[in-house]
Amino acid sequence: MNILIVEDEPIHARYLRRLLEKVLGNDIEAIFHEASLVQSENYLKESQIDLLFLDLNLFGENGFDLLNTVPTTNIFTIVVSGNTDQALSAFEYGVIDFIAKPVSEDRLRLALERYDSFRRIYNPKSDKKLIHNIRIKENSRLETGQYTKTRLLQVDLEDLQTRLNHLMDVKKIYLDEDLSLEVLAEQLDLHPRQLSEFLNGRMNITFNSYVHKYRINEAKKTLLEFPEKNVSDVGFHVGYKSLSSFYEAFKKETGMTASELRANEVVRCR
Repeated sequence: MNILIVEDEPIHARYLRRLLEKVLGNDIEAIFHEASLVQSENYLKESQIDLLFLDLNLFGENGFDLLNTVPTTNIFTIVVSGNTDQALSAFEYGVIDFIAKPVSEDRLRLALERYDSFRRIYNPKSDKKLIHNIRIKENSRLETGQYTKTRLLQVDLEDLQTRLNHLMDVKKIYLDEDLSLEVLAEQLDLHPRQLSEFLNGRMNITFNSYVHKYRINEAKKTLLEFPEKNVSDVGFHVGYKSLSSFYEAFKKETGMTASELRANEVVRCR
C-alpha cells in the first residue's frame, strides 16, 4: 500500500506518518510526503499511489486544485484539515473521508476502515482484506457515535436511484445554479455524506462530475436545437454561474468547444 501525504507543515506530516505506521504496520509499502501541489501532482502521475492524505490549506495554494486532478476510481483521498467548514465542499469532489485536525488514532482507524470498504467496492475481485489490524473496540465505536463502514446500510438503494433519476431527468434540478451536494441530499432525505458515498461507491462518479455530465448534455442539446442562441446564454441556462466554468467543463466532457460542436454539426448536415 503506497500512501502520499500532502501537508506543508512537517510536524503534522511526521505525526500522521507515525500514526499510519502504528495502525497499518506491514500493510504499508511506502509513505511519501510532499509540501506543494506541483510535486504532489508529479507523484500522482509517476507513482502508484493507493491512498492520498491531503491538507486543503497549503501555504499559497488551494488543495481543491489537486482534487480536480485526482482519478477517484483508483486513488482514494482522505482530507485532513483544521477547517471543518470545507468538509461539504471536499465531499463534492469525491473524497472518501474528512478528518479534522488534530488527528486521533481511533478516528484514523475509522477512516482507514472506510478506505478498505471503498477499495473493495471499486475492486470486487479483491477478496483479501488489505487492512487487517485497524479494528477498534466496539464500545469505543459506540462512545464516539461514528459510522463503521458505510452510511447506507438503512437506505433502499434502488428506491434512492429511482428518486435521484426523477430529480435529474424529469425535474432537471441540475439547471439550478445553486445546486450543491447539500441541496441535492436534502431533496433525497439523505445526509450529504450518504449521497457522496452513493455516487462514489455505486455510480463511480463524484458529485461535481455527475452534475457536469447532465449540464453539458443539456447544453449540447440546446446548442444544436437552437443555433441562434449565444453560447454564453446556453452556459448560464444549464446552471453555470461563470462562463469559464462552463467552457472548461464543456471541453473536458466533449473534447471540443461549444462553437466547434456547432460547426461540426453544420458540416455533418451538408
